[in-house]
Amino acid sequence: MKTTQIFALCLLFLSLAACNKENEVSVNADLQPYFDSFAAEAKARNRSVEMGHVSGDIAVLNENNVAAKCQSLASGHKNVLVDEKFWKTADAMAREMVVFHELGHCALSRPHTDATKADGSCESMMQSGTGLCKMIYNSKTRSAYLDELFK
Repeated sequence: MKTTQIFALCLLFLSLAACNKENEVSVNADLQPYFDSFAAEAKARNRSVEMGHVSGDIAVLNENNVAAKCQSLASGHKNVLVDEKFWKTADAMAREMVVFHELGHCALSRPHTDATKADGSCESMMQSGTGLCKMIYNSKTRSAYLDELFK
């Protein structure tokens, strides 16, 4: 084989490998319980949620004031990326809220909304984080926020 043919085959192999990686769905073991809980909460509210196209990982996000984000890949798959520093310092309730918020984008295609209740608190966990409303997510408010998320 000529050098150019070998080079072309190598490029083809590398591009196929890159495509296959983008089509893989995997969830970091630390995130998996939150993905499972999200699916269970949806089911409890009679909402069908397709999670087979959503991956999740914990990584360093070099973006100011970003705890996590939902990435849309060219393949149509989605990826929830959670900031490593946030993950290490957040409690379970904050982790759940952030992962559920991102899954709201990735799995439910929900946009941000900064609708505010009379007391200034956010009506939805899908708030933008810009401070237009106050996010109060705790054991007392959790059920109402999840009802709204899966409506």
